[in-house]
Amino acid sequence: MDEHPVIRFTNELMVVSELDQRAAGAFVRSVYQEGAREGEQRVIVELHRRDRRIAELEAELARLRGEDAETSG
Repeated sequence: MDEHPVIRFTNELMVVSELDQRAAGAFVRSVYQEGAREGEQRVIVELHRRDRRIAELEAELARLRGEDAETSG
C-alpha cells in the first residue's frame, strides 16, 4: 500500500528543512487539513449551484408544459 501523503510530505519536508518529525508532521497535517476543508467548501458551493440550476430547469420545464410551478413537484 502506498504511503499516506501526510507521511510522505512530512518525510520530504524533513529532508529539505531542519525540522524534526514532530514539527514537520504538524505543519504538513495543518496544510493537508486546510486543503481538505477548502475542497469540501468547493464541493458544497458546486452542489448548491447545481441544485439551483436544477430548480430553474424544472420551473422552465413546468412553464413550457403549461403547468403551475407551485403545484408541480
